[in-house]
Amino acid sequence: MLSHEQMVAWVAVRYGAKHAEKRTADGGFAYWVDTQPDAFHDGDQFAMTYGNGPAVVVKATGEAWFLASNPDSMPVYNARSEPELKQLLREAYYNPDVPDEVIGENRAELPDPAAQKIHHQHLDRWLRSFGWHEATCEITDRVFAFVVTPTQAIAGNGPIVVVKRTAGVWHLGTSPEVLAAAHTARTEAEFYAALRSVAPHLDPRLPHDRVPPRFANPFG
Repeated sequence: MLSHEQMVAWVAVRYGAKHAEKRTADGGFAYWVDTQPDAFHDGDQFAMTYGNGPAVVVKATGEAWFLASNPDSMPVYNARSEPELKQLLREAYYNPDVPDEVIGENRAELPDPAAQKIHHQHLDRWLRSFGWHEATCEITDRVFAFVVTPTQAIAGNGPIVVVKRTAGVWHLGTSPEVLAAAHTARTEAEFYAALRSVAPHLDPRLPHDRVPPRFANPFG
């Protein structure tokens, strides 16, 4: 049974943390997830993506269907029980026996609940503790994460990504596929999805390393 906290956590990873709570509506037997862009939730009505309907996630099973907003799909929004949902899905030409995703089988997408916020100074102190500093690396702020790219002074090391929200550290290595996937990501959710697209064994809850909290204190 998916709890509200688990559902919001999944939404935060999939669609971004900014409006995760707002996106998640409890429909009794299921959760309904608004999948419109953040800009729309910020109040920009022109940012609406037409044809993009909600996701419905059955609490008991974690089965999820990503719906459209065309006239055929809209009756599904009125479902008030799992049997009714399955029937309405069938009538709207979805396969009620084959969900688009089963969240219980993809818990690796859930973020670490022991999250923390990483700032530039925090990161800089941690990097200096093992010899990386401004002369040996370049730090780029990607909003959801810092990308630390080593210079020739420490050649042989690939860039690392430090996710701000979780303090998780990802060593990208030198694989062109991994680097290309990671550098296309604009949000934490996209970063995890990009990594898993080229390295399915990776678990977003288990980064390669984690910046210890003590580095947040300059006197620590």
